[in-house]
Order: sequence, then C-alpha cells, then structure tokens
Amino acid sequence: MKRRAIGFLILTVAAIFVLFVALIVLMTRPAWPADAQAPPAYTCEDVRRLISEKGKVAAIAFAVEHGLSLRQIWQIRRTCKV
Repeated sequence: MKRRAIGFLILTVAAIFVLFVALIVLMTRPAWPADAQAPPAYTCEDVRRLISEKGKVAAIAFAVEHGLSLRQIWQIRRTCKV
C-alpha cells in the first residue's frame, strides 16, 4: 500500500472509533436530569391570570425564578394554549 492510503486508513479507523465513543457516551447518559422536587402545580387559570397581569415575557421570567425549566414552561403553555 502506498503511504497516503495507509494514512487515510488510519484516519478513517480513528474517526470511526471517535464516533463509537461519542455514541456510547450520548446513549448512556440520562436525557434530562432528575428533579429533586416536583415543580408546583399551576392551573391554566393561574397561568392566564399571570400573563394578563405581567405579560408573557415577565410571566416566563417569573416561572424560571420559581424553579420551572423552559421545557416545563413550554409544556404548560402548550397545554393551556397561551
């Protein structure tokens, strides 16, 4: 084999190894960290009242300050259609 072909072969094997390691790491870690405590339960009326009083941006900031993740906020907004 030529020297260039051997270099390409080594580079290809190294890239495949890195991809396997990355896949193993990504597949074995938990998708979302477990919450130590459950977030407080909000009704859709509470959410609508808060948005009407403060506006959407301030309501989102309020929810983040009180321990809700952006994913939980998105789920609440989707459920309440606000």
